[in-house]
Amino acid sequence: MRGPTRWTLLAAAVLVAFAGTAHAAGFNIYEAGARATALGGAFTATADDGSALFYNASGMSFVEGHAVDINLMPISPGFKFAEANDGQQNATVNASFPVPGAYYTSNHGTIAWGIGVYAPYGLGIEWENRDTWVGRQASYDVSIETIYLTPAISWRVSDSFAGALGVDVVKQSLDLNKMTLHPALGVNALNTSIEGHSDIAVTPTAGLMFRPNPVLSLGLMYHHSVTMKYTDGDAHITNIATPGSDAYYWGAALLAGLGGENHKLASELNLPSILSAGVSWQFIAKLRAEFNAVWFKWSEFQSLSMTFDNDPDSPLNQDIVFDYEDAWQFRLGLEWDIIENLAAMGGFVYDTTPQPLGAVSPILPDSDRQDYSIGLQYKISQWELTVSYMYVNAEKRTNIENGQPVRFSETYPVGQYSSNANIVGLGAGYRW
Repeated sequence: MRGPTRWTLLAAAVLVAFAGTAHAAGFNIYEAGARATALGGAFTATADDGSALFYNASGMSFVEGHAVDINLMPISPGFKFAEANDGQQNATVNASFPVPGAYYTSNHGTIAWGIGVYAPYGLGIEWENRDTWVGRQASYDVSIETIYLTPAISWRVSDSFAGALGVDVVKQSLDLNKMTLHPALGVNALNTSIEGHSDIAVTPTAGLMFRPNPVLSLGLMYHHSVTMKYTDGDAHITNIATPGSDAYYWGAALLAGLGGENHKLASELNLPSILSAGVSWQFIAKLRAEFNAVWFKWSEFQSLSMTFDNDPDSPLNQDIVFDYEDAWQFRLGLEWDIIENLAAMGGFVYDTTPQPLGAVSPILPDSDRQDYSIGLQYKISQWELTVSYMYVNAEKRTNIENGQPVRFSETYPVGQYSSNANIVGLGAGYRW
């Protein structure tokens, strides 16, 4: 195994070990590389570094030689909630979730290939004051972590056209924590922790790139939908009421009827297909712009159904309804070569939510977003060093419509959610 390739795989393993969850439209994370993040994710028609394995694998055919790209994008999200009835406010705990992007690519002329590790879906929301948080019956702490391993091959059909095929090898983990209140006393009685690791799923990915002249580039990227199957999850239910209280005896009786504290569960979670079309235009020698329209088939994400103890009639079985709709993202990036070997980048994203009003909840309060990004890339010898920053501004959203609450579950609190996120990107690439 070549030395740089070995180090790429080692770095990927380290990044995966520290990979966390994030704040994103739906729960997509489009930040797979520091340079692409600086460009607002408008990278489908450029894709000239290792992150092409996510943004458009056919871009590998237009990058000469071999390359290693290591990226880390820590995301710091924040959510706030103001209850409609009494104005009670709460927020999520301060946290930063590192998102990985590690890639190796090799171009042999007609054929180029590569392998990448990244995390295009994730969710991490932990609410403060969990014992009194008004939404604790739905969730006080939830996380979804998804890792993609993508090997792909690209064929340069002509000087101006290339096509790529690959597979996404996907693994996911899920963790959901919530409480059950005594129905009459309204005090915390039971705590439920659900966690699981999915089976490995494999689906196709593809890309096309057409560069008819040095000024224009057109790109197309596709990642197929993925069904994450959980066949051996765990649920742990504990009695958290004060011993000797009425709530404690109620919880003990309920646990006895459910068959105890520990249970197995099975579930499925569907991740959407992604289709991105991009056009890049070199206005002048030092200024380039790219526009991407990205479509997510979020209608494939309808619910999270959990079956406990392999019993279709178990009283523990539950169905968290999401009913997401297909949604678009529009991404614009600008790149300006300031001086030799130093480029400045900026981007803007308009990101439409796939979430219907009834699904707005402590599990994921989603809304339309506007993202603003900047970055610098410096080239020295065979190295490319990149730093980027993105601010994600989510529109405020309330689950009240025409004076009435709109919610899929009575456990969802009624009020207004607001959120934002800060994303810092660091990237290092080596070419030879």
